[in-house]
Amino acid sequence: MRSMQNWISSLLGLLLLAGTAASGRAADVALGRQIYLERCASCHGLSGEGDGPVAPALITPPANLRRLSERFGNPLPENQVARFIDGRAEVKAHGPRDMPVWGARFYAETRDESAAQARIAELVAYLQSIQTGARHAHRQQPRVEGGYARQ
Repeated sequence: MRSMQNWISSLLGLLLLAGTAASGRAADVALGRQIYLERCASCHGLSGEGDGPVAPALITPPANLRRLSERFGNPLPENQVARFIDGRAEVKAHGPRDMPVWGARFYAETRDESAAQARIAELVAYLQSIQTGARHAHRQQPRVEGGYARQ
């Protein structure tokens, strides 16, 4: 009987933690959406499809952010997407960056690195929430040449 009570107590604790994490994630998505609408929608569009009002004036068309999972898998690799949004670690040899360096801008506004990173994490959570692609990691199909599969 005691082990059953312990098991139920443990299960309830796990459900409470899961609920807290889910509500925290929902808050991140909501905050990320607000940041997205203020900072990103002018280029990427209200729905994230790359069709914002500024898009026609840009040399490089903005990415369709709803389809990131087709390239990176789903769930999105949060660290990789965050590094791209941040932009401060981009290599100069790769040429000019068409998108603003949001990490520097968020830091300049807050003078707090953890606050800047939190904004980026909220944007990543929002981007994850708008994905329309497959719900699994993207795997490249092997090419067949001369009867042999080549990766």
